Amino acid sequence: MVVAHMPVSSGTAGHGMAKHITPSRHDREVFSLACRCWPLLMGNVVEWYEFSVYGYLTPQMEANFFKGSSVSTWLVFAITFISRPMGGIVLGWISDRYGRRVSMNISIVGMLFATAGQGLLPSFRSSGQVFGTLGCALLLVLRFGQGISAGGEIGTILTYLGEVAPKTSLGSTMMLIPMTSCVAFFMANGVVALIAGTLGEEHMLQWGWRLPFILSVVPGLVAV
Repeated sequence: MVVAHMPVSSGTAGHGMAKHITPSRHDREVFSLACRCWPLLMGNVVEWYEFSVYGYLTPQMEANFFKGSSVSTWLVFAITFISRPMGGIVLGWISDRYGRRVSMNISIVGMLFATAGQGLLPSFRSSGQVFGTLGCALLLVLRFGQGISAGGEIGTILTYLGEVAPKTSLGSTMMLIPMTSCVAFFMANGVVALIAGTLGEEHMLQWGWRLPFILSVVPGLVAV
């Protein structure tokens, strides 16, 4: 028995199949969207730089706030993962009712305030027992706030890019989010390494650890 083969157009080949698109057009779509959304992507870089820089400064944070306890140092880092679901709920609600931009800016400003604030806290080494205890308590609050900001940011940026990206390049567009997050981790590591190498161990322990936190203010304001 001979079965006739019907020609199938490239635009409608099967249910759920992606529309044919040339590589050059695909690349132009992704590049164009990245250029239009650069403040959003920069905001993602800033967000995860600020989130991760604490992890690269754990020796200094341990000595200044936790009297040599590495367990306490990492428990404070882990607080952000407890508050992230709360941030997703609250900022997701704001995003639906007041717009993605409002939610994103709240997330960036909140993260910026919490990060820069950590660089200005009194510590046991610099300010004694009383103010050191206060600084440690405020550090807990600021890390909790960072988790809320981080939890709200990821949902907002995913939703926004999913809404504006061409369907033919949706996958590549979404990859911009983990790519910029990785850039942020490299930046945080690089900034800490550069400052530590420039100042030396003693100055880094005394006051240099504050600089990576405070320096986040400049790109954060640009992103907003």
